[in-house]
This record gives sequence, structure tokens and C-alpha cells, in this order.
Amino acid sequence: MHKQLSIPLKRAFAGLMLALTLAALGPASAQQSTSGLQSYDVELIIFRHLAPSGTEETWMLESVTGKPIEIPDEDASPFDTGAQTSASGTSTQTFPALPTSKFQLTAIEDALRRSRNYKPLAHIGWTQPGFARNSAPFLSLNSFVPASSGVTGQIALSRGRYLHLTLDLTYTNPESGELGGEYVLRQSRRMRSNERHYIDHPKFGVIALVTPSDK
Repeated sequence: MHKQLSIPLKRAFAGLMLALTLAALGPASAQQSTSGLQSYDVELIIFRHLAPSGTEETWMLESVTGKPIEIPDEDASPFDTGAQTSASGTSTQTFPALPTSKFQLTAIEDALRRSRNYKPLAHIGWTQPGFARNSAPFLSLNSFVPASSGVTGQIALSRGRYLHLTLDLTYTNPESGELGGEYVLRQSRRMRSNERHYIDHPKFGVIALVTPSDK
């Protein structure tokens, strides 16, 4: 005859079973939370301005590529006091890298490389779900961008009525001997999929393309 468990032992056993059940369901629940979301391929070129002003050549670059690089309305910055953030605090997540065979901005990178006024710093891409506007995690660029580029930071893509790209980037010019040679680009931009977007800064800029993934 089996001995009946005491009440404290029953509670401990029940707690252990509950913990094991939650641990087993955890990965499945996380998968379900993104299984119904459209996935997107995100591709970025981050480049440095070499000339005092790159505006004129930027528009020349657009005409050469055959399709204007849109400068959409800027959203309220999530970095301003009181503004609603489009990414959840400091939460970060990793996403699979986009194969270079799927890059669509290579011709633009080549044009920037040939220019006297621009220097490409990084050409990167990844695939991620289109998270809701106020629950999108940030993606750290540490694993995508080489340290020699001088670019650090994080990026979040979210989806509401439109796609929104939130950038928190810092560029430190390793060749600069001037004091305060560190520049910050913090913006949130409304985007449309399958369209190139240009996000400018006096010292460096970003060309972004977001397309629905076929995965």
C-alpha cells in the first residue's frame, strides 16, 4: 500500500509539475505568437557623407537608379519625452540574416562606392515578423555590422496601418581627430513595403528597403 503524500509534499509536487508544463509550452507559445504575422526582409545600406552636403548628388543617384528614393513623413520620435515608443523598451532579439543573393540594393551600393561624396559603411539584411506597433523588439546591429565601420546601435520594425522603421544609430568616425566625432541618428519613419526609403543625417545616412518575405 502506497503512503499518502503530506499536504506540503503535494503542493511541492504540484508546483514542480506546473513548472515543467510551462517550460514545455513556452517555445510553442512563443512560436504561436509570431506564426500568424507576415514576415519581412529588411535590407539597409548605411553610408557616410564625405562632402559637406550630399543633397544634390543624392537626387542624382535617385535618377540613375530609375526610381526615386522616397523621403516619407517622419513619425513622432520614440526617443522624445512623452512620445509613444514603437519598440518595447530595451528588449532586443536576433533574426536570421538575409542572404546576399536576395539583396536588391547592390546597384545603389555600387553607385555610392563610385561616388566621391559617399562611402558605404555597411550593407546588411535580415528577415523578421511584422510585430505590432507597440510590441516590436529592437534588433542589435552588433552581429551584422563590422566594428571597423564605426556604426553601432539598434533598429526596430513594426507594423500598424503602415510599416514603421525605428533607428537608434551612432556613427563614430575612426579617422576623425576632431573632438566630438560621434554622431547619432534617432528617427522613426513610416514606410511602404517594396519601396526604397532614404533617411538622412548631416554625417551619415541610411537607405532602407522592406519587402514581404517569401519564407
